[in-house]
Amino acid sequence: MLNGSPLNAGPLNSGGNGRAAVSDPQPIVPGYAFRWALRVLVAAVDFTARLSGQVDVDRERGAAGVANFTLQMLPGAVLPMDWVGREVTIDYITTAVGVTTEKRRYTGRVFSTEWDSVGRLLICHCGDQLQQRIEKLSVAEVDALAPAFWSADVFEAPEGRSRWDYLGERLGTIQASLDSSTTGALRLTSWYAGNVDFAFGEGSTIYDSVKVSYADLTSLTNKVVIDASYRFSRLHQLNETFTWVHPETSGLGGTQGFCLWRQASSELPDVAMVKDSASSAGMSIIKSPIYVRPPGSGADICGNGIPWINNYPDLLLGVTFTGGRRWVQSVTEKYALTVVAEASVAQAGEVISRDSVSIDYSTDLSGTWESGPFGIDVPASVDGKSGHVDERDEAQRQAALLCLLNQAKTTIVLAHTATAVSWSVPTSMVLDVDLIHTLSLRDQGILAQARCCRVEDSFDLASGAAITTLTVKLMRGGGADQDPLSAPAISTVPQEEDVVAPALETQLGGKQDSPVYDDALDGFSGNYDNADPTLPVFERRLQITASEIPATERDELVVDIPATYRLKIPNDPLEL
Repeated sequence: MLNGSPLNAGPLNSGGNGRAAVSDPQPIVPGYAFRWALRVLVAAVDFTARLSGQVDVDRERGAAGVANFTLQMLPGAVLPMDWVGREVTIDYITTAVGVTTEKRRYTGRVFSTEWDSVGRLLICHCGDQLQQRIEKLSVAEVDALAPAFWSADVFEAPEGRSRWDYLGERLGTIQASLDSSTTGALRLTSWYAGNVDFAFGEGSTIYDSVKVSYADLTSLTNKVVIDASYRFSRLHQLNETFTWVHPETSGLGGTQGFCLWRQASSELPDVAMVKDSASSAGMSIIKSPIYVRPPGSGADICGNGIPWINNYPDLLLGVTFTGGRRWVQSVTEKYALTVVAEASVAQAGEVISRDSVSIDYSTDLSGTWESGPFGIDVPASVDGKSGHVDERDEAQRQAALLCLLNQAKTTIVLAHTATAVSWSVPTSMVLDVDLIHTLSLRDQGILAQARCCRVEDSFDLASGAAITTLTVKLMRGGGADQDPLSAPAISTVPQEEDVVAPALETQLGGKQDSPVYDDALDGFSGNYDNADPTLPVFERRLQITASEIPATERDELVVDIPATYRLKIPNDPLEL
């Protein structure tokens, strides 16, 4: 798919000859006599009368069109180097059964000359400046000229580089070629055959001019193996909720719980200890804790005539708080992608080509995720729930993989378009035939049908022969199944869920029935207010331990993602 539509659903430039995409082929009818002449203009000056020898024009898909002609120069000074760069047009004029037809056969410039001083002959070599014209374009203009697949991770950035090289990279991902028409218009033409535009039947070709050539096995690439890796950061956050309630409150809050605690009062933790315990466990408190505080000072809060003085408003009889931890895990998706023409492999065995790309994606957020502050002390931070976020650029991944996959397809299809059939006909019979057309041949014991790939004109002024040789390249591959070239799905793992830790324990010293102090026990430890001074004193502290993070979520994760894509290559008709 390209720009929402299948790139090869129909031939590019299928209507380039001014006719509908679907129409009856035009038969090439032999049996007429033709008169012909040329018109050669150089820098808008007509030099037809000075033509000597032979005029040749050679235009091939995906390549610059060239032309050669020789001029008999008049006596006087001639500066061959001054001819370089001059515009050239070659027109063919023919008359048959009283009707005169004129067709442009070439538009270009002189790029070099040769001088024969004995015969005063100026030999001009011309090119249509395809590469130079592309170099003048902007990147955006090249993009518009060749809609294709491209990735900055597969190729270098186009800015500051050759536009011709950039165009070649883009064309390497589609099955089409760029060339210049006889009038100099740039155009993109599909390799796939369309509906037959011109049909060459019995007796329509010059005798013994049909030639057939084939590809050798070593160039018949039918399998491309792509090794691609995409490395990114997985940003984890795990939230864990802790609860501590003083046991002497019997789990009751408010005045009732306070009054129960006061009957056997003890040291209490405070807000600062809650924050310190979270920090010591590697956590940030991510939302406001629920604090159960003793009441403010009062003369008789519990109704027992005993006043209560609270000089420390941050003391706590209970607390519920959530701490969060963040960490970064490196994830590498290793793609083993295979694009294969199975029918070709079955026939000729595997002929393998390989390609690769490695992408390492990172952001500023992934660099500060683990070490940066967050939670209630950083109001602007986005804390979120437990889970993870993959810091990846999906558009980047898609572009790189689609570029490689379509490159592979082009490589395989190109290898299976190496069978060429050529034949020659009088130029006057094929004036409308161009590189954009699909041709069929049924003559001299050969049946062939494919897209035209080369048009060669040879105009011999001495013998009066005007011959055009046409070449088609046939696709031969076959196959029953074809898979869409789409990037494999990304790797995923289940999201982490919030953890609720068991209620924190309490250790109080100073009584005969106090337990043996355990410095490893999470929770609060302290001493009763009326502690027996002869008994051991417990450390006043609030301690928590965060749950362990599995190594599978911390260590670098490598995910293998294999995929195979089958190609079906058309079998253009060919019978010998």
